[in-house]
Amino acid sequence: MRKYNEQEMLQEFSEFVEVEPVAPSKAIDETVTRMVVKDLSPPPMKVYSKFTLIEAFSGLLTLAICPQFGMGFGQHNEFLHSLHALTAPATFYLLCGVFFVLLGAGVSGMVLNRAEMRTFGNHKYLYFAVYSILAYLVLVMLGPESFVASSLVWILGAFLGNVMGYNAVVRLRRAKF
Repeated sequence: MRKYNEQEMLQEFSEFVEVEPVAPSKAIDETVTRMVVKDLSPPPMKVYSKFTLIEAFSGLLTLAICPQFGMGFGQHNEFLHSLHALTAPATFYLLCGVFFVLLGAGVSGMVLNRAEMRTFGNHKYLYFAVYSILAYLVLVMLGPESFVASSLVWILGAFLGNVMGYNAVVRLRRAKF
């Protein structure tokens, strides 16, 4: 690659400025416009699907550490059982809901690009509420434990975990260090 000295760079720039502008053809202009619009406005279904896949995979990973409603992949954990016994049921389920979604929401905040975050941000609280309710229903229906009214607080915990995890990562990404 050739190195330019300052005089050559100034000469090349002045030639560039003096050249008559050339308009692109209509076809090229439309193609470029479509590409930019597509990049700046990703389809919402694609963005929500991406977020859901990340959250579902992360939720399955958390089951290896902390079983939810009797569903889990890990061994019997004496610490969690004693924590469950010592904590009020509503508090325990709230913390379980937060833990179940926090990783997925945080990872999603890191994976989505700016355009996807903008698309997702339009309805993120509705998405978090719907995802929390659906995840709760799936865990209750597939888990061997019976339904307990105090476990409904899990939904609130999952909603709060989504909000905290996603918003924290998005704020960190925007921070200027």
